[in-house]
Amino acid sequence: MKSILYLIISIIIAVILTSAVQQTSGSNKSVTLQAIDNHIGQGSLQQSADIISSRLKNSGISSFEVKVLPDKGQLKVLLPDKTDLTEIEGLLTSKGELAFYETYTHDEIIDLLKSDNQLFKMLSRDREPKSSDPRIGCTSNENRKKTDDYLHSAAPVKNCKLFWGFESEKSGFCLFALKTNNEGNPLLIRADVESVKIVAGKDNQDNKIQIKLKPSAIGIFATATKNNLNKAIAIIIDDRVYSWPVVRSVIEGGEIEVTGSFSAKEVSYFPALFNSAQLPVGFKLMK
Repeated sequence: MKSILYLIISIIIAVILTSAVQQTSGSNKSVTLQAIDNHIGQGSLQQSADIISSRLKNSGISSFEVKVLPDKGQLKVLLPDKTDLTEIEGLLTSKGELAFYETYTHDEIIDLLKSDNQLFKMLSRDREPKSSDPRIGCTSNENRKKTDDYLHSAAPVKNCKLFWGFESEKSGFCLFALKTNNEGNPLLIRADVESVKIVAGKDNQDNKIQIKLKPSAIGIFATATKNNLNKAIAIIIDDRVYSWPVVRSVIEGGEIEVTGSFSAKEVSYFPALFNSAQLPVGFKLMK
């Protein structure tokens, strides 16, 4: 049986890259990536270069070069000058960890954190949020560090993880309340996904992301969707909330179609990332 998750929000992939990008003398631009692990070896760097090359190729970029700089623990990526780096930044730096989490509803969040008045004061909320909204609240990038400092000192909440989403022009950075099992684990992880691909629509805004689960995960997800009708299940990439689709029907066949106002470039990000291996180490853009 094939069912559909309707997306509440579009995927937000943009990150400011201005200081990390330099123009080369030709028609290319150069991006330098620094490995977060200071002791990474040349083999892991080469493996990372191969994975990033695969991601770029899968995203439709045909002309590029990834150079390994082992002495500095860096990769240098040469891209066509017209490449929109905000659309592919995650392909260069994301390790590619994927997880699905059940979420807490608006009323559940209030009950769960009722003694945590300070957190509610630090974050702004919609006056009339939808019942399925898993966001505790939102804040600016400047105030996000204050919230992080508070969360690091606050007592953890049982069966709950708090993850930030990516920045949006309207809300800034939003903090989500996600459900975990008693061991603190998500509903599903990347190893439970068999494939991710694009299903083209009638126009550029009608594209879909199709996620096919492995047989061992089908029953788990079917039960989760049955228990979460009209609630959100969040899709997490590298501990960041990319989207929180609302379950509209029970999904029993292990094929999930995520729909929304995706452009062709936005929707191609998922297959390019997940149909390549995970990076052995994280990278950051040089500034």
